[in-house]
Amino acid sequence: MTKPTSRWRALAALLRPDATRWGWVGALVAMSSGLALAGPLVVRAIVDQAKAGATTNQLLRLAGLFLAIAVGAQVLTVAFTWFATVTAWHTTNEIRMRLAGHVLGLDHEFHRKHTPGELIQRVDGDVTSVSDFLGQVVPRVVGAAAMVVGMVGVLAVVDWRLAVGAAVYVVLSALLIVKGRHRAVGEASDEMGAYAKLYGGIEERLTAAEDLRANGAGAHAMWRFVGESAGALNSAVRRESAFLRLWWAVQGSVAVGASVSLVSGAVLVNSGAISLGTAFLMFQYVLLLERPLEDVVHQLETVQKANGAMVRVIDLLAIEPAITDHGTVSPVAGPLSVEFRAVSFRYDIQTNGNQENGKADDEQVLRDIKLTIAPGRSVGVVGRTGSGKTTLSRLVLRLIEATDGAVCLGGVPIGDIPVAELRRRVAMIPQEVELFSGSVRDNVTLFDPAPTDEQVATALRLAGLDTLVTGGIHRDLGAGGTGLSAGEAQLLALARVWVRNPDLVVLDEATSRTDPETEARLEAAVAELIQGRTTLIIAHRLSTLRHVDEIVVLDHGRVVEHGNRDDLVADHTSRFHHLLDLALES
Repeated sequence: MTKPTSRWRALAALLRPDATRWGWVGALVAMSSGLALAGPLVVRAIVDQAKAGATTNQLLRLAGLFLAIAVGAQVLTVAFTWFATVTAWHTTNEIRMRLAGHVLGLDHEFHRKHTPGELIQRVDGDVTSVSDFLGQVVPRVVGAAAMVVGMVGVLAVVDWRLAVGAAVYVVLSALLIVKGRHRAVGEASDEMGAYAKLYGGIEERLTAAEDLRANGAGAHAMWRFVGESAGALNSAVRRESAFLRLWWAVQGSVAVGASVSLVSGAVLVNSGAISLGTAFLMFQYVLLLERPLEDVVHQLETVQKANGAMVRVIDLLAIEPAITDHGTVSPVAGPLSVEFRAVSFRYDIQTNGNQENGKADDEQVLRDIKLTIAPGRSVGVVGRTGSGKTTLSRLVLRLIEATDGAVCLGGVPIGDIPVAELRRRVAMIPQEVELFSGSVRDNVTLFDPAPTDEQVATALRLAGLDTLVTGGIHRDLGAGGTGLSAGEAQLLALARVWVRNPDLVVLDEATSRTDPETEARLEAAVAELIQGRTTLIIAHRLSTLRHVDEIVVLDHGRVVEHGNRDDLVADHTSRFHHLLDLALES
């Protein structure tokens, strides 16, 4: 957990790029508070001069001055509220962008431990809480502090006894709010937990609606919903009651302060210690404090949320990616050789029992892999589920780092290759292709403006997607690639590779979600794709490996067989031949 001192230091660092904007916000707050304090001073002058027999014109001038101050104070209040909100969003949008980029740059191991929903909440929800804090709470708190300091300062000039009384009143009111704050915030936290439980239960039952109906458990589900709803309602009532009690405490504090100021003002005026206008000044200053105190009460929840959100934002930014970019060596141009030098890999065991590739986290995924693939060769990687095939491909893409040993591309250790060059020269076609809301072209180029329309169209034709070219590459696809089948999505992923023209391609179960017709088109496209470049093809369907040069068989994280495909097919004692026989039988 981040310490409070480092938390505020980190917050200051995040705000520093917009220091000028926040300086203007502070100036507007100070001017607004100054005008709010100046109004009662004018009223004091009007009362005292009226009592002294001032002319109507003198009083009208003072009244005009008071009106101008009142209007100016309102204009400044609107101005600083608007500017503070805009500045808060400008600052937090920069934080949001920085945080999103940071999360996208973190390695696979981090994303394996954190769900997309959690990361969306931390990147957007937490930053929004910080934005609310900066745009709403900070200006009000600073304004209230400026008003209190200014009020005490003005009263000290008028009469030091009045300043002492005002300071004591402010301190007692602040202590009253702080005392009630903990209970109110605790109830608010409990309410959020109760609603989280309620919504989680609703999601669970909606997901399992078919099973519940089929097994006659609908009544039980409804009563669970009623019970959780009652719990959320009771928490909401307790939270509202706690904040209402705190609000009444503030109202009582203001009422007591106003009463004391009226009584003490009357006594001091009768004794000749202060003027009647000064008594009015005291009373108005007490009333001025009511709004800031109410603001503090209303913003307690925002402060609490922002406090936790700021901790999570800073902690997330403090996570260092395991994949660092210190590479300076470029492999020679052309197809890349791949070499595994005694490579072993195991996932972090502190993952709450998550699993990867069918392996528990306390098991070794890869063990002493020694494998060399010559440039321009195509290699099929086969093995049972959990044998380490996908982990092997992630090592080649440097999405994860080897626990032991080294992975080399083109004779260069993969960590010595700049990440930008690695991403340019190595491409992957995953089992599940992600498509985005955008045009066909956007989905092929991944929003890169560099490829020309002709290059995109050519890539689509090579992938067997002539219909998309005919329909227009600037035609929009819906969210998640609405309008394309799973097979067409796989073919579009091939088009992405052709546009990039990499030197090493990894296909991870690229045909597992396709129908026979699309599979045939995909195999033909893959056969064309692997020409002139090094290719690793991970496959369960052995029929997709007809065109590869070599076969690697993995078992329990070890390479148990490696050789030319034709030789292994001809060898009736080979593991690959045995796998082919099993595939034919099934």
